[in-house]
Amino acid sequence: MNNDTIHSKMIVTVNLFNKKLINDASFYKKVILVDDNDKKKAKIKAKDIKSLSFTNLFDNKMTYVNDGNQLQILVYNGKIKWYKSISQNIMDGSISYHDYLVNESGTVFPLGLFNHRKNQLSKAIANHPELLKEIEDQRMDNIDLLDILTRYNDSKN
Repeated sequence: MNNDTIHSKMIVTVNLFNKKLINDASFYKKVILVDDNDKKKAKIKAKDIKSLSFTNLFDNKMTYVNDGNQLQILVYNGKIKWYKSISQNIMDGSISYHDYLVNESGTVFPLGLFNHRKNQLSKAIANHPELLKEIEDQRMDNIDLLDILTRYNDSKN
């Protein structure tokens, strides 16, 4: 499909205990579209999808973008982009998420066990000393990270 926009319903699976929690494994590699009668209409591989946006069952807008062969979550879209890549354990089907930042020049800053968020974020926003000072005083959970990225995006530099 050549830059087509498709408006459709898709099949998703939800959590066994929380019926509002959508399982990313149900569509991060392929999307199954259905018609108004819930009959399969089309199956689209993730590698053929540029982006997928929908409002989840908690009424939050979600955006997934192509990372080559599968979809990943676009958490924040600004001068620095924050992504969550998705991987699934083939033994038990569990999902893992791996966060990373990409700056304006395309440099990737993985956030994880061996790449502490504060260190990676400091490298990503090194040209903003006023924000660097604040990083040291934060726990750098998702809310703190989003706050710093938003203020970086809103800065003049």
